[in-house]
Amino acid sequence: MNIFISYTLRDEIVTVDYLKSVSKIVSNYGKPFVDIIDNKAKDKQKFVIDQLDKADLVLLLSTNSVSLSKWVKVEIDRANQNNTPVISIPLNADQAMSIGYIEAQLRTEIKRIRIIRE
Repeated sequence: MNIFISYTLRDEIVTVDYLKSVSKIVSNYGKPFVDIIDNKAKDKQKFVIDQLDKADLVLLLSTNSVSLSKWVKVEIDRANQNNTPVISIPLNADQAMSIGYIEAQLRTEIKRIRIIRE
């Protein structure tokens, strides 16, 4: 299962280290893609779109500034066009709690997706 992680770095909540932690948790359930970590392509924007098109699930890390990000909007619109499920995870400053919440939501959504596909 390919899991695309959508986020913005505009808030202090989401950092590269935090994204690495999220990616590690997500890797227990599928193959994560985090643009700032995994995108080494020459044409970075095309690669993001390609990863979105391959995604089975989009995990949106929702912070106060997520609605201000042009790229997050593009990513969510593309996921919707592709009928790719989107899990929106509201984040706050308590990163440990957020990581646990992300894992619980992923387990639930992945079970639901597997049931639908069967």
